[in-house]
Order: sequence, then C-alpha cells, then structure tokens
Amino acid sequence: MSTLLRHLDLKHLRQLIEIADKGSIRSAAETLSITQPALSRSIRAMEAEIGLKLVERGPQGAELTAAGSRLLKYARIIEANLSLAEKELRGLRDVSSRTEEISFGMSWLTEAVIAAPLVERVMRERPGIRLTTSVGDYEALAPKLMSGKLDFFIGPPPIEGPVVGIATQQLIEFRADVVVRAGHPLTERESVTITDLVDAAWILPQTGTVPRVTYDNCFLRHGAAAPEPVFEVQPLSPAIRQLILECDLVTILPTVFVERDVEAGLLEILPFDDQIVFPIHLTRSQMSYPSPARDYVIAEITRLFEELTARQ
Repeated sequence: MSTLLRHLDLKHLRQLIEIADKGSIRSAAETLSITQPALSRSIRAMEAEIGLKLVERGPQGAELTAAGSRLLKYARIIEANLSLAEKELRGLRDVSSRTEEISFGMSWLTEAVIAAPLVERVMRERPGIRLTTSVGDYEALAPKLMSGKLDFFIGPPPIEGPVVGIATQQLIEFRADVVVRAGHPLTERESVTITDLVDAAWILPQTGTVPRVTYDNCFLRHGAAAPEPVFEVQPLSPAIRQLILECDLVTILPTVFVERDVEAGLLEILPFDDQIVFPIHLTRSQMSYPSPARDYVIAEITRLFEELTARQ
C-alpha cells in the first residue's frame, strides 16, 4: 500500500463523506454518533498523515479543499463497491432464507401514485422481497444512490442533466395544473392571466424542491417573477389539499393527484394556458450487481405506470 495513505481506513473515508454531504462538522459528527471534537481530531490526524489540507472550516460550515474533493471521489467509489459487495453477499445468504431487501428512492409524486399498489403486488406475488424506500428529489437522494445504499430512484431526472456514472430512462410523464377550490373568485373568469396568478395567494412546495423549481419556471416562461407563497410545505403534503378546500389559495398540482376531487366538484382547474409536466425516470448507477428481485420490482413499477397511462 502507498505510504501516503497507509494509516487511512474506512472510518476516515466515511467521516470525509459525511462532512461533504452534511457541509458541517457538527452535523457529520451527529450522523456518525461521535462528538464534534473527536471528529475534528480525526480530520486533523488525516491531514497530518497525508500532508494536505482536506477540510476548510468557516462560519458557513465545512467545505472540502481540492485535495479533500479528490480523496472524496475515491472514498465514494470504495463505499459504493463495499455496498455492492454487501448486497451480493446478502443475496447469497438470502438464497437459503428466501428473503431479499430492495432499497430504492421515490419522488413525492411517485410515492403518492404507485407506492400502495406496488407494495400490495410485491406482498402478494413475491412475499420474500422486503422493500425499503426513501422519499425526496434525486438531488437529495443522490449520495445514497451513488454509494449503493439505494438500488435505484423513481422520479424526475437530475436537474443539471446527465450525470457521469448514472443512467436514466423515462417511464411516464405527468401533467400538472393550476388548482383552486370550487367557487374561488378566479373560477368566475373566462380566462386567467399571468398577472391574475401572480397577484393571488399561493401555497407552494418548499423552495429548492423539483416541484417548486418547475412551478417557478412556469412563471419565468411567461416573463413574470414567481409569486411569493403565503405558505410553503413539503411537496404533495396533505395540508395542501386541506387548505385549498378551505381557503382562497391557489396551487399547482399533478392532475392525477386531484382528478377525483375535480370530478366530485370539490376542486377546479383554472383555464390557464400552460403545459407543466413532471417526467418520471428510472435512475440508477451504471455500476450494479445481478439481482432478479430488483429487476422484478423495477418491472412491476414499469407495469404500474403503463397501466396508469392506459387509463388516462
């Protein structure tokens, strides 16, 4: 082994990964279940051993230096390979126990649309498969996907476009519409302008989430600044429906999420001329391991979306 890295072990690499992901020594220490001083000492020991500064500490948190970022790249590769090895070994063990765990990420929309029917099918057809899910945007779950902790992600693709080492495949596309309660003052107008919408009271997903970025871009395409919401919530939070039904608020929601309320006359879609869509992709690392159980789950997800498309 290189004399430069002879005293580095997995513990040090995982500490560097957590600092990079959390952007804070304190938060990384909490995740690692060690004290902040202990983590700081460990980082200083790594830096002394290598002879390079790895982490810069400042009022805004902790950032990796150029040397730290270079080491991080290899730390993630090592962690991903260990995760793949663990999954393969677990698969060998699970052959006798007839169980296998599949961990994957979903966007909020994916969870709302297919989580329940997927679990029902897996329980009925392949009871030996245990599903573990994480919900969020690709950007929030990317570290788990890259490290092998997640087998795949179902939701909007990476915002920045293609990512090295990551493959995506579109499965379906969902339209979204401007939604208000039945009887909202805007429903009395023959057409709704961008000015009408900007002046309205809004409830929107949290800033930085894919749905919020998508909605804000809708206004930018029309040459208007996005409205400041009176209330921000997690995407597809149950609070959105409750507040829309009870107050004169406006929001944008996937059509599939509100179609029953629209048919029941509880909600109305405003005649706003814009096409807002959410593409749902299968996203996974190009570095994977053989897994019939994972392939079965992906096939069932694909089938559920095909059935949903046929009904639309």
